[in-house]
Amino acid sequence: MRTLAVLPSRFQASRFPGKPLALIAGKPMIQWVFEAASLARGVDHVVVATDDDRIAGTVRGFGGEAILTDPALPSGTDRTAAAMAALLETGVEPFDCVLNIQGDEPAMHPETVAAVVALMAAQPDLPMGTAACPFTHPDELFNPNAVKVVMDDRGRALYFSRSPIPYLRNASVFEPDFRPWMTPQQLGHFQRHLGLYAYRPDALRAFTRLPPHPLEQFEMLEQLRALAAGIPIGVARTPFLSLGVDVPGDVAAAEALLRERGLIC
Repeated sequence: MRTLAVLPSRFQASRFPGKPLALIAGKPMIQWVFEAASLARGVDHVVVATDDDRIAGTVRGFGGEAILTDPALPSGTDRTAAAMAALLETGVEPFDCVLNIQGDEPAMHPETVAAVVALMAAQPDLPMGTAACPFTHPDELFNPNAVKVVMDDRGRALYFSRSPIPYLRNASVFEPDFRPWMTPQQLGHFQRHLGLYAYRPDALRAFTRLPPHPLEQFEMLEQLRALAAGIPIGVARTPFLSLGVDVPGDVAAAEALLRERGLIC
């Protein structure tokens, strides 16, 4: 299976302008993501899709490949599709799987990327894939930036939400004063969604043609557009947390996680 990894990276993030170029332990954020994708087993080609010459120049400066995409594209998924199309126009061999690895995930683990690639290779009928890791503390369930996913018995997503799901009907653990009483067994039923998607090329093209869905707009979660349209999403489980950087204050948490893994001193 031939796999392309695209890293969508936009300069004008409203809460953190220039975010892909922010330094994480002295290295641009986008470089951390690029290197993790490049180290992942099963990934054949890595490219950054960006709307900004500064990001493209930085990527080329550390030896990566960048493709400039239309600034008017509404989402990272659209930039992923545009980068795939641009590469195919150059005559490269077509891809069987396309990854969208968000450019603000500096702690994305190569093993997580490899797990999603392996999932798509093992299930050739699966149009989309993503990843999830366990929650480690009940307080994390109440963070709307930590997206939750519930899966069926085949490991396919039933729903994604910023709210704690599933809800424990006969327990009071969702009351803040009772969070310390959640058992490890109960916590084990909650999975945290990570910022990584895999698509078959046809599924990627089909997804970008779909209009935004009300569920997607309510939760501000693009993957709900796929579920609402009946597109199955497989979920690869990984033990490795990845933290998205949304605001400057998130940089310290990303650095701490990278330090915990021994990647920075």
